[in-house]
Amino acid sequence: MLIDTHIHHEFGTTNTATFVQRAERGLTDHFWVSTLKGGYYPSPADIRLSNDAVHVLMQRLPAHVVGFCYVNPVHGSLAVDELRQRVEQQGFRGVKLWVATYADDPRVDSIVEAAAAYGIPLLVHCWVKVGGQSVSGGNLPFESTPMHLGRLARRHPKARFIMAHLGGDWEYGVRVARDCPNISVDTSGSLAERDSIESLVDAVGIERVLFGTDNSDLDFCLGKIVGADLTDDQREAILWRNAARLLDLSSSTR
Repeated sequence: MLIDTHIHHEFGTTNTATFVQRAERGLTDHFWVSTLKGGYYPSPADIRLSNDAVHVLMQRLPAHVVGFCYVNPVHGSLAVDELRQRVEQQGFRGVKLWVATYADDPRVDSIVEAAAAYGIPLLVHCWVKVGGQSVSGGNLPFESTPMHLGRLARRHPKARFIMAHLGGDWEYGVRVARDCPNISVDTSGSLAERDSIESLVDAVGIERVLFGTDNSDLDFCLGKIVGADLTDDQREAILWRNAARLLDLSSSTR
């Protein structure tokens, strides 16, 4: 059993075949999918097209694809309306926040409140680049670090968050998630450092660690878990049990 909690359908490309092949070959049982059209600061039209693309994929692979609704907090009530429509009418089961605003921007609050009311998690992009939070280099102008997400999570203790790709720098990510029990952490992305997975498990507990790829190579991402110093039960928890519990997928997973 494998649940990929962080993967993107790339708008206007042929990567739909990736989902079909991984599902048909039994390589992945569930994908938690979002589409990010429109660059760093998408318009309302870009957001609608992104979520439409995910809905098409949900219809194509209904037993495998879980839709995460992409929203731009800058859009205010339109973002909340978009989320409500996708959840209530199309069965989306999560929220995706990228880089249009910092995670702790007050405009994010209404989205978090709506997600918490539905009982669905928010997958939040977090990264820490060389150069820090600067105009001349490093993170994008409104790209969240783990610290931004930590402030948001403490503001909304009843909401559930997923910190993407160990926060970009796992040592920062681990410190933030350790102190925020409503943050889970996914292991996605193209970075791998010795002891990062083990340190994450030690800090936050096995129950809050989720497998993901973020469209990185599947074998590489699996290798981070398989090669870590973990028990078989711990690997199974990361690869699917924790995710199944987070979205209550027990009725559809074996």
